[in-house]
Amino acid sequence: MTTKLLADAIQVARQILEPDEKALALSQIASALAPHDRAQALALLDDALRFVRQIDDPPWQLSVLLTVIGAFAVVDAEQAHRLAMDLPSETTQVLALTDAAERLMERDKATALRFLHDALRIAQSIRDPDSRDEAMAAVAEAWALVDADEALKLADQIQNIAQRASALTAVARTLSSFDALRAKAIAQQASELARRLRDAEEKAIVLDDLIETLSALDIEQALALAEAQPFPDRKAVAYGVIAQALLARNEAERAKALLAKAADIARKVKDPDRQASVWRNLATVMARLDGEQALNWARQIRDRDWRDWTFGDIAAVLAERDAETALKVAEQIHDLQERSSALADIAIALSRTELSRALSLARQIPDAFYQVQALCQLADLC
Repeated sequence: MTTKLLADAIQVARQILEPDEKALALSQIASALAPHDRAQALALLDDALRFVRQIDDPPWQLSVLLTVIGAFAVVDAEQAHRLAMDLPSETTQVLALTDAAERLMERDKATALRFLHDALRIAQSIRDPDSRDEAMAAVAEAWALVDADEALKLADQIQNIAQRASALTAVARTLSSFDALRAKAIAQQASELARRLRDAEEKAIVLDDLIETLSALDIEQALALAEAQPFPDRKAVAYGVIAQALLARNEAERAKALLAKAADIARKVKDPDRQASVWRNLATVMARLDGEQALNWARQIRDRDWRDWTFGDIAAVLAERDAETALKVAEQIHDLQERSSALADIAIALSRTELSRALSLARQIPDAFYQVQALCQLADLC
């Protein structure tokens, strides 16, 4: 079943016209195929590299290339290393090596550690202070998977307060699944750094990540940080993040009250895009409580693209418990790609209870890129 689905995915990928989507689709198929046919997986990744070279937008080309290198890590680690070292800047080399190390950690710890040592050596050699701090933050985050003490020492070498706070938050997030007390203490250190930030946008970015991490560790501390958010729209989104954590703890009434408070803020946000972003976040969380209320909030969004994205997020949440309602929501999405993305999410959710129906739905997804995604994820589940 798995190899048949992946063979189908390869056929569908041939229909994709855009080189970026083709490269990303081939990378996903290769990652899923690697345990079954390494040679074919390598051939697909070689094809992906060929399509990467056809991407016209240099920053996006680099982003897609990093994804392809990440896929190489689980198929041919040495080729991933060579590609990483050929990247145009030391910072991107570090980002590629740390991502590859994280992917390798469970299957080949020795190689992962070698990649991390190479990344650290490169990061420490970077002369530009901002670039060095960005690279060191990536290394510290990856190192937390193997040695929290060393990760903290590396984070201490970061001079920029915002970057150091982000690195500590990442370490806390990694530790939260197996050492909550220590993770909470590290997050508290990051909180103290965040309070020292003067630039409002910089502070908001750090707090976004920190609140999400702390919401799984200490709800009251997360709420306190939400109050420190300098922008109303970011505060409303933070309330939504915390509400989702409350739902995970079966505190539905408290979550509902917090979402209502966030909705009051959303109604007063003046900028249309910022307001739409808030409604999207809140509606997605509300869908776990009340699907109709979530849809009502989504309908507050005037921009059709934002509304489609929000309906897609709601459909993905509803699919976990009510596939029929999720399909009805997906039918309301105008954009073909966003509707296809929602149908892929519904197919994956359906596979847990109705595999044959999930497979049928996946094969009906109109956009080839998202059909490939669905087939690959279903192959992993089979």
